[in-house]
Amino acid sequence: MTRALAAFAAVLTLSAPAAANTLITFESLPGMANTPGAAVPVGSRLSNQFLASDGVVFSSGAGYVAVVDHVPGCGTTCTPTPPNVIGGTAANGTLSYGTPITASFFSTANTNVKATTNFVQVLGETFPDASTLTLEAYGVGGNLIGSVSVNEGNVFGTGATLSLSVAGIQSVRFYSNGGTVAFDNFEFGDLSAVPEPASWAMMIAGFGLAGAAARRRRERLAIA
Repeated sequence: MTRALAAFAAVLTLSAPAAANTLITFESLPGMANTPGAAVPVGSRLSNQFLASDGVVFSSGAGYVAVVDHVPGCGTTCTPTPPNVIGGTAANGTLSYGTPITASFFSTANTNVKATTNFVQVLGETFPDASTLTLEAYGVGGNLIGSVSVNEGNVFGTGATLSLSVAGIQSVRFYSNGGTVAFDNFEFGDLSAVPEPASWAMMIAGFGLAGAAARRRRERLAIA
């Protein structure tokens, strides 16, 4: 009976659908005017608004990212999902598309704990631009673990897709070399909390105790 239940549970596990990726389109925040060099209004400053719900924090030169209404003067086809896009910020708090944007992942169960994912994707705006867009992935220790670059192209409505599938992504950085490209539709896979050092120590100690117990059982059996 126990084996039958175990087999049934295994079937359920194998047939369970994979969790959907998290997609952030930035439409829930008010977008500022598309004016590079202008101060970013408080309401358009993106930092930890998606931390509790989705486990991601955005930052740039001023410590926050600018949410921009990209439709006026450009049209609804300039972004994958109008009207809002995001751009970097200079240290003085102004909109600066030339400043890289960083997104870092944390556990939604405990937002003080870092988390990792195996997939990240972000889209460039669809307005024609010859810039090269780059997405870099970093591990828990801050080491570079993956990078991809794509030319946005000069065809209207094409844009660029930056995508990385690498194990252990704790943060990503994305930017354009031309300093004129905005980004949209930030997407990532399931998040896994990173065990704290104390938790690792407890796990290792547990493995050690289990191994010692197994050795003692083998020794008793050998004597018997």
